[in-house]
Amino acid sequence: MYISDKKVLDYFTIALILCLPWFCTAWFMWGWIWEVIILLSVLWTGLRNGLKSTLIVLIIGYSAAALSFGLPGLQQMGYVPWAGLVAVIGFKNDWSQRSTILWSTAAAGLLGAVPTFWVEGFDSQNQELIDSMIFQYKNMGLLTGLQDQGITESELRIIAGQTLSFYTMIIPGLAALASIFEFGIIYYFFVRWIVQSEKRLISFSCWRLPWYAVWGPIIALGCYLLGDEFSLVLLRGLGLNLLIICGAVALIIGISVYYFFLKSPNVLRLIKWILILGNIFYFMLSLISITLLGLFDLVFNFRRLPEVESGDHFK
Repeated sequence: MYISDKKVLDYFTIALILCLPWFCTAWFMWGWIWEVIILLSVLWTGLRNGLKSTLIVLIIGYSAAALSFGLPGLQQMGYVPWAGLVAVIGFKNDWSQRSTILWSTAAAGLLGAVPTFWVEGFDSQNQELIDSMIFQYKNMGLLTGLQDQGITESELRIIAGQTLSFYTMIIPGLAALASIFEFGIIYYFFVRWIVQSEKRLISFSCWRLPWYAVWGPIIALGCYLLGDEFSLVLLRGLGLNLLIICGAVALIIGISVYYFFLKSPNVLRLIKWILILGNIFYFMLSLISITLLGLFDLVFNFRRLPEVESGDHFK
C-alpha cells in the first residue's frame, strides 16, 4: 500500500507534538530548538488536519508532561507553540496576513512570558549580586574612590538595588520579545515554504499593522502612568513591559516605513545619502526617530497603504 510523503509527515508531526513535551521535560532539554520543532509541527498539523485535531493533540502532549512531572514540569515547559493555534485559526478563517501576524505574535509574546512568572527568589539573588559587587569594589579599591566622591556604601547598595529591580521588572517583556521574534521568523518561513506562494507574502517595505494596533501603546502608557501615580508596582511593571514590546515592534515598522521612502523614486538620491549618513553619525537619535516613525504610522499611514491589500489573504 502506498503512503504519500505528506501523510507520513502528518503522522510524524503528530507524534512529535505528543512525545516531545514529555521527553524534553523528563530530560531537562527544553529550549528554543525544541519549541521551534513543536511549533512547526503545530502549524503543519493545523494546516493539514484543522484546529480541533491539533488542539486535542497539543493538550494530550502537554498534559502528559504536566501530570507526570507536576509543577516542576510546568515550570520547565515552553508554551510558544500554542500560539501556532492562533495562526491556524487565521489560515482557516481567511484572516488578513496583518491580523494573523498581529494576534499570533501577541499570543506568542504572552505565552513566552509565562515561564518568567514561575521563577522565584529574585530578591535573594539580587542581594547576593549586590554583596558580591560590593566585595569586589572593596578588593579593587573602587569603593574608597567612590566614598571620596561622597557616595557611601549604603547609597551604592541602594543604587545597585534599584538597577537590579528595574532589570528584574522587565524580564517578562524581554522574554516576550524573544518569543515574538522566534515565532515571527518561523511563521515567515512556514508561510513562504509550506503554504507555497511567495506572492502571499507582503513586501517588507509594505509591512503595516491593523489600525487597532494603536491601542497597544496607549494601554501600555496608561498602565505605566497610572501605576506610577498610585504606586501600583504590578500595574507599572505591566505598562513598562508593554512599552518595551510596543517600542520594539514600532522600530520594525519604522524601518519598514523608512525603507519604503528610501526605495521611492520620488525622493532625490542626494537626500537619501544625507539621511543614510545622518543615521550612521547620529545612530541613537536615528533609532529613536525611526521608532517614533513606526509608532505614528499606525495613526497617519504615511505610505497611504490600503487597510487590506490584494493578496493579503491566504485563500
